[in-house]
Amino acid sequence: MSNPFEDYKTVKSYTAGSGAIEDDVDYYEKEIEKYMQESLDSTERSRRNLDQSEQVGAKTAQDLLEQREKLERTERNLDDIHRNTQQTQRNLNSLKSVFGGFFKNKFSRKPAEPPAESEIPQSKSASHLSDTVTQVGSSSGSGSSKNVQQMQGGSTLSESSRNTIKNTRWEAMNNQIDENLDDMSQKLSSLRNLGAALGKEVDDQNQMLDRIQVKADRNDAIVRNQDHQMKKLLGYKGVDKPQDSSAFGGKK
Repeated sequence: MSNPFEDYKTVKSYTAGSGAIEDDVDYYEKEIEKYMQESLDSTERSRRNLDQSEQVGAKTAQDLLEQREKLERTERNLDDIHRNTQQTQRNLNSLKSVFGGFFKNKFSRKPAEPPAESEIPQSKSASHLSDTVTQVGSSSGSGSSKNVQQMQGGSTLSESSRNTIKNTRWEAMNNQIDENLDDMSQKLSSLRNLGAALGKEVDDQNQMLDRIQVKADRNDAIVRNQDHQMKKLLGYKGVDKPQDSSAFGGKK
């Protein structure tokens, strides 16, 4: 892309006194003004769009964290149900011993306990996501911390162009453009980290949903099997052959 300030520097070297030269200077000044204003407006729009993206990302992260709490509570409830069904199975075995012989259940082995609540696999993705959201909020609130001298190291203009517009209104506009670009760079970095944390949390919750599905199916099968055993003990007619309950700690 050509640099409009190089042309402007050439114009300033013209000898004054010619109407044509003054017209050229006026033309180049208007072109520079137009270029600077368009660049400033573009960076301002981009920065606002990145601000909105950060807000959407932070809201999505908050929703995921709330959803994780619900999923963890569901998984704990399913584990509690499983522990209760194991105790129910022992009670059923005791009832069977009354009708089927005392020693049949006397030496039966106690079914293994499911993992306690503290033993449920936990992921670090939730805390990492929460920390990332906090960092994004902090960087958005503090804004750019670089001063003009620091920004000039990565300025969009060459040193000669900056010298050309020094002490003019264009210098302030150029400094604002560089500040916007620096702020955009920080926001893009934050969004990249936030996106990675969101992806990790989604993957972790998908694994949690798989565990919940397995546990829900297991509990459903156990409850159905115990319901069959109870009906059989009570002498219901037409009871179908029960499922193989050995996997659930029951009796065939």
